[in-house]
Amino acid sequence: MTRFRFRLERLLGLREASERARAQAFGRATETAALARRVATASAQLERDAEQQVARAMAVPMPAGLFGSLAAARDDIAGRAADLAEASHVADEERTQALADYRDARRDRSILERLSDIRREAFQLEVSRAERREMDEIAARRPGGVHP
Repeated sequence: MTRFRFRLERLLGLREASERARAQAFGRATETAALARRVATASAQLERDAEQQVARAMAVPMPAGLFGSLAAARDDIAGRAADLAEASHVADEERTQALADYRDARRDRSILERLSDIRREAFQLEVSRAERREMDEIAARRPGGVHP
């Protein structure tokens, strides 16, 4: 009696490894996106705070150079906040792509597993039929014929 052998077992192993790698990449992308969102949120708050500080500073007389420095700092913070918001958006897109890649890898592995299950069932059915034929032949060879 031969044992069941799935010819695509190596490919299934590769698909499982690919799925694990994609799951890890998705996990990393999720962590990166969450961190980027937190940093962008903090940066936006810093931008609002800087805008309030400039508004307060405008209420009191100050040298033009100091006011110019405050305005330049506010503009720099606003620029960095915009960059961080864009980085957060990019990280979210990368997370979405990583999720799609993981789902594709999971689907590919699942397809091969279903094929393996179908082939295993067919193999077991054939083995069962062969055993029944063998039992029928043994029963037919017994003296007195087939007994119920």
